[in-house]
Amino acid sequence: MMDMKSNGRPANKWAVTSDVESIKWDPHNEHLFVASLDDGTVQGYDVRAASMDSDSRSKACFTLHAHDEACCSVSYSPSAPNLLATGSKDKMVKLWDLSNNQPSCVASRNPKAGAVFSVAFSEDSPFSLAIGGSKGKLKVWDTLSEDSVFQKYGKLSNRKMGPKPEA
Repeated sequence: MMDMKSNGRPANKWAVTSDVESIKWDPHNEHLFVASLDDGTVQGYDVRAASMDSDSRSKACFTLHAHDEACCSVSYSPSAPNLLATGSKDKMVKLWDLSNNQPSCVASRNPKAGAVFSVAFSEDSPFSLAIGGSKGKLKVWDTLSEDSVFQKYGKLSNRKMGPKPEA
């Protein structure tokens, strides 16, 4: 993190276990961000816990062993607090509940897009997840089509509870 008031000098440092692939701020909490890493993990950080000591590095709030290969992309749901999507070179997309810094997998899918390099939740349709992969394909996953997602987050959508939405 850079302190732009001090000529761009580093203000805080965090320890990471591997090369950083992607970083996203939590849209529901201004103090939190996650980094996806080349070793398949996702680490969560709280800027309030950062070390200002230039010789030390702050530790992650949590480390999530998300994938078997590089975790290339992360995206927070704009309407469901603590819902994070991850995409990986292992060809999988996973949805995680990050509540209380105790991540748990809510759903996973192989979208048949090859290695997944990019995932992004829609701002206008907040349970639609765009996926881009190595096969030159773009896919959209209606994440509410998963029973586990619908049960946990369906009340946050404008859909009526009842029959499961079509996949």
